[in-house]
Amino acid sequence: MPMQPHAGVWGALLLACSLHNNVELAEVAWKNCCELEPDSSGYHSLLANIYASAGRWDDAKRLRRAVEEKGLVKIPGSSWTESFESQQ
Repeated sequence: MPMQPHAGVWGALLLACSLHNNVELAEVAWKNCCELEPDSSGYHSLLANIYASAGRWDDAKRLRRAVEEKGLVKIPGSSWTESFESQQ
């Protein structure tokens, strides 16, 4: 690859790993995400969920505890739709 992937690319790979239950590759993607965006808690939450789905409860617990100790907070997302049709 002629350029280094940014955190969004690694994050997409991390999400794909969660969909395909690939814990080993998820750990690689998570490590790269954390190097590029160390203060983002979303990557930690996703890896913890991947661990939990794989039955690796101790790893999930350890990661969630580390997030708390670092003081990272997951920012909740929101979305909305707008309709211009008249309501009757």
